[in-house]
Amino acid sequence: MTSILGAAASGLQLNQAVLEAVGQNLANANSTAYKKVRVLAEGAPDATASPDGGRLGVAEITRDQIFSVGAPQTTDGLLHFAITDDTFFRVKDFDDSIVYTRFGALDMDSERNVVAFRGRLLEPPVTVPDGMTQPAIGPSGVLSALDADGVRQEIGQLTLVRFMNPQGLEALGDGLYRESANSGASTEGAPASDGFGAITPGAVEAANVDIAEEFTNMIIAQRAYQASAKTFSVGDEMLLIATNLTR
Repeated sequence: MTSILGAAASGLQLNQAVLEAVGQNLANANSTAYKKVRVLAEGAPDATASPDGGRLGVAEITRDQIFSVGAPQTTDGLLHFAITDDTFFRVKDFDDSIVYTRFGALDMDSERNVVAFRGRLLEPPVTVPDGMTQPAIGPSGVLSALDADGVRQEIGQLTLVRFMNPQGLEALGDGLYRESANSGASTEGAPASDGFGAITPGAVEAANVDIAEEFTNMIIAQRAYQASAKTFSVGDEMLLIATNLTR
């Protein structure tokens, strides 16, 4: 009898997690470079497990981040770019650690450094020399600016990094990720070089959330949650009947 309750409870837990993931995805559908999350049941239930241990119903739950490429959204910003493959670029976080992002809305700060989201420096850093204006980035990641004669000069190079298992990266929020043991080895290269796609200047990457798909997942999870709740209720009633019979 308790196995029925355990199976139903695990179904409630899984579908609650699915609904939370759908809510997170929908809330970030318009967030630049956001990557949707997906809830999965990992491993097989153990039908022989005792009620106080093991898996009696749905298996253990895990959340995967999906790194499919979002569509480019035109901004016309000279320092904006969208990454067209599954790579990242490096920035220095406020604690001086190296982190990775796909949010290509670069800017120039008051000290003439080219910076990423919320003023984080690129790694390696790029500074616009005094007297030069209109910094821009090209399809191959070359950063340039206009000199006093109006001639565009190269001032730096943006490189991209690819991981063997990007889903193993540690998500930090703000579209930032940190390398971990699960992410595997990284490979670095310039955009449009061997094995790396060109970037799209004057654009940023949209979130890879499919709203229609998320609403479909929400409806399925709601129905499954209702079924699990009904199963739990029936199991509870059966347990009550069995208890009364033994009195």
